[in-house]
Amino acid sequence: MKQLYPILLTGFIFSHTVFAQPLSRQQSRFYAEIGALASSTDRTPFWLRANQFGSVPLSAPFGTLRVGVAGAVLLSDTTGGHHARRNRPWTLEYQVEAVGNVGKSSQLLVPEAYVKLAHRGIEFVAGRRREVIGLVDSTLSSGSYAWSGNALPIPKVQFGTRGFTPLGRRGWLSINGFIAHGWYAKTWYLRHSFLHQKSLIFRIGKPASTVRVYAGINHHVQWGGQSDYIDPKFAVDGKLPGRLADFPNVLFAIRTNGLNNDRLTSFDYINLYGNHLGSIDFAGELRFPAVNLFVYHQHAFDDVTGMFFKNLPDGLSGIRLRNTHPVASGFQLNEVLLEFLTTLSQSGPTLYQTNKPWKGADNYFNNSQYRQGWTYQDRVIGTPFLTRRQDIQAAYQNSSDWAIVNNRVQVYHAALRATLARQIDLRVKLSYSRNYGIPEVFLAGQPRQLSTLVQVGVPLRWLGGSYLTAALSADAGQLYDDAVGGFIGLRKTVWGGTK
Repeated sequence: MKQLYPILLTGFIFSHTVFAQPLSRQQSRFYAEIGALASSTDRTPFWLRANQFGSVPLSAPFGTLRVGVAGAVLLSDTTGGHHARRNRPWTLEYQVEAVGNVGKSSQLLVPEAYVKLAHRGIEFVAGRRREVIGLVDSTLSSGSYAWSGNALPIPKVQFGTRGFTPLGRRGWLSINGFIAHGWYAKTWYLRHSFLHQKSLIFRIGKPASTVRVYAGINHHVQWGGQSDYIDPKFAVDGKLPGRLADFPNVLFAIRTNGLNNDRLTSFDYINLYGNHLGSIDFAGELRFPAVNLFVYHQHAFDDVTGMFFKNLPDGLSGIRLRNTHPVASGFQLNEVLLEFLTTLSQSGPTLYQTNKPWKGADNYFNNSQYRQGWTYQDRVIGTPFLTRRQDIQAAYQNSSDWAIVNNRVQVYHAALRATLARQIDLRVKLSYSRNYGIPEVFLAGQPRQLSTLVQVGVPLRWLGGSYLTAALSADAGQLYDDAVGGFIGLRKTVWGGTK
């Protein structure tokens, strides 16, 4: 293993917790973190970089510096005055975090910078915020299918519910939803493109019910923009439909006013405006006195055939078992997760199929107009197991000219979280994948890949109380270069407050 690259990873998070009083009491939290990462090769192992919101460099060794501030302000009086309404405050929350990475190249990132105005069951958010979207385990998962937290968050404005909000007084039916508009960063290929995003999840069952059932949809669209490099048959003068008048077509995924519009190509009319994708989610939950069982499936879609389930069984399936009443002991198992991801169907092996009335070869996360694929700032936005050309071994990088050269995969993923000696947090991830390339362009030999992670967190008495994190990750197989890497970091938390 290469020598550790010395670095100070300093994070600073400042937060106010405001109680149900008119700004008479606040509480703050600060933390600072120092750490280093090294690898046996110049590549960061998969599970040390995946689903880290784009803040961990792909190349090793490296170091990082984190600085942030977070807090909340109570905007309304909840003491029960003449015009006040108890327990219904307006709150303003904010968070900013900057990350500086130093290694083979230096970079400054802002993975989080947002303000949120919240009232009762609704919220309005503006800025860049860490999110995992969809019915999925958010801590041990291999990654939510379409929006996993693998890429740097996209800046946007968003209006929606604060978690699940009941419809009616009995609370048997609740919704969790939002709608958002975002802005993509300029790249060498494309500028001035937008993100449209919406999600609506229904839950049947009260918050305290033993059985709860979930179903909903997550819809994401990259639309608009201008490119000097796009093929003329896909855009008129390099401009993709991005006017306000085009938005209803994006919002409702419909085709209107396309055949006689000289701003549009036949591709826009046939394939809708923009790059549409997402997941249709289903889940069930059993809540027992000591155990919580959560079973879910995210059905993938990349076009209308996926919306009509012509690509079964493509998507992410998972089962999570959580210990809800832990007992202090030498070893305590808190959570176990098993997942299976498959994307082999894609509605059929070829675009034009002789025995089916619909088109196949959905080519997940790729698009003929948006040639950089479903990525942001050089990271896949969805599951990291659908891989870019730059992320795999050189022997496979020129298998096609698409941005995503491996989107036909099968992934078996297992993970657990446990507590050792009553205070040591242990997390383990084990992922095995079979990789077949893309429709009609296969990866030679169908490379197999194994990626692992073991991570521990230990509270210490140093510096008046701190927290040590250490992680070891390894990749072995044919898709990535073999690598073993490690990270170690020390975090200090300081609490403060005002009255």
